Amino acid sequence: MKKYFSITFFFIAALTACTKTINVDLNNAPSQLVIEGIVTNQSTAQVNISKSVTFSSSNDFPTISGATVKITDNLNNKFILNENTPGFYSNSNLFGVPGRTYNLSVTLNGINYTASSTMPQQVNLDTLLLTKIPYFNKMLTVVQPQYTDPAGVANYYSFIETIEYPNKNFSAGFFFVWDDRFNDGGVSTRPLIVADSTISSGDTINVEMRCIDKNVYRYYNSLSNLQQNSTTPANPVSNITGGCLGYFSANTIQRKKVAIP
Repeated sequence: MKKYFSITFFFIAALTACTKTINVDLNNAPSQLVIEGIVTNQSTAQVNISKSVTFSSSNDFPTISGATVKITDNLNNKFILNENTPGFYSNSNLFGVPGRTYNLSVTLNGINYTASSTMPQQVNLDTLLLTKIPYFNKMLTVVQPQYTDPAGVANYYSFIETIEYPNKNFSAGFFFVWDDRFNDGGVSTRPLIVADSTISSGDTINVEMRCIDKNVYRYYNSLSNLQQNSTTPANPVSNITGGCLGYFSANTIQRKKVAIP
């Protein structure tokens, strides 16, 4: 029986946080610990600890309580993350600073799990452009985040696009990740293409741009490859040591939105 676990992308809002769950084939692995942590320059630091579940189980991922969670930076600042709800640990005083390295330590049942992530310098999200592109036998409305990539520096980006439907009681979210190998130092307008997009007049598109480090990019990229090639299952490349799944990211966040006329 194939095993799956939940990847939680933190959609940080002013007062609430939504999550997106992606099912990942773990090639018949037993249930494993999953640690997902994020430090940003805009919002409360958070760590979510849970357990993977089997494919036949409900979409209810058991949260793990009782861990000792702390984050330190390269200036020897130390932050303890408190468990406010089962499995969710946070510290509202920790806001990341671009250029600093953050170190995660999670101790659970006598085992220590560690990770390190350096927050990149923020690349400014200038605007969101709208265009229509041909896609097979239809025209798609797509959003193009516009920004200028710094020359001579390896940069890694992720984008979260959320579509708000005015006449429906739900929204749809999509995740994108790429680097600057083919656009170093140039103005990027790479489109956020969703093959089954239903973007139409009256919708509002929210885009969150994250500047991430190389190890987090490798994790997201391997996760994306798993989704596209489920016939070759493997664990995504985690930057957390100690024998668990998940990721720890120190990244910048910017948000813009655009209404579809």
